[in-house]
Amino acid sequence: MRSRIYTFESDDIIVHWDYVRCIHVEACIRALPAVFDRNRRPWIDPTLATADDVAAACEACPTGALHYERKDGGDGEQISKSNAITVSADGPLFVKGDLEIKSESGELLLKETRAALCRCGETRNKPLCDGSHREIEFTAESALTPAAMERDDGDTPEECKLTIRVSDPGPLMIRGSAQLGSDRSGDCAHVRTGAFCCCGKSKTKPFCDGSHDLP
Repeated sequence: MRSRIYTFESDDIIVHWDYVRCIHVEACIRALPAVFDRNRRPWIDPTLATADDVAAACEACPTGALHYERKDGGDGEQISKSNAITVSADGPLFVKGDLEIKSESGELLLKETRAALCRCGETRNKPLCDGSHREIEFTAESALTPAAMERDDGDTPEECKLTIRVSDPGPLMIRGSAQLGSDRSGDCAHVRTGAFCCCGKSKTKPFCDGSHDLP
């Protein structure tokens, strides 16, 4: 997985921004426009707000492109007690929690608290989203299918690691415990394991139906 990290610093906090992982969701801009201003250079200036506010804005980034280090002794980012997977309409899977992304052989590729996982199949930074879904005008509902809603995985996500195993050309294999939800509705379900489509072809999105094997 590729990265290109830039650093912005004040007396109290250091902000790290990964250009490659940023897909311009603009959650940081909405949270703290004084600090995050894409029309300014440098576009991040952490001197313009408190360290607490800057930290909160970084944590609002759903892709994990923004992280921070506290220089003032303040608390760093805490791992969520439960994991969450949010299906975005026409876009990626946003995953939050105690995350480990591994290769097909089991090698640890990335340990994270937030990530955006490609589901259009065209990213150049697999398995992470790089915004290619916009270039190809990818369309996919975010509503959960009956199959997702009827899963018998219990009602409450547990506190544990969520492992995301990459297979090529197959699906993203999820193992752990997470709340699966939609960004357009209140539908949610608890999942412990699952094969999530990352080729864009499945007819049972967000789950894989084997379409990646079709010509």
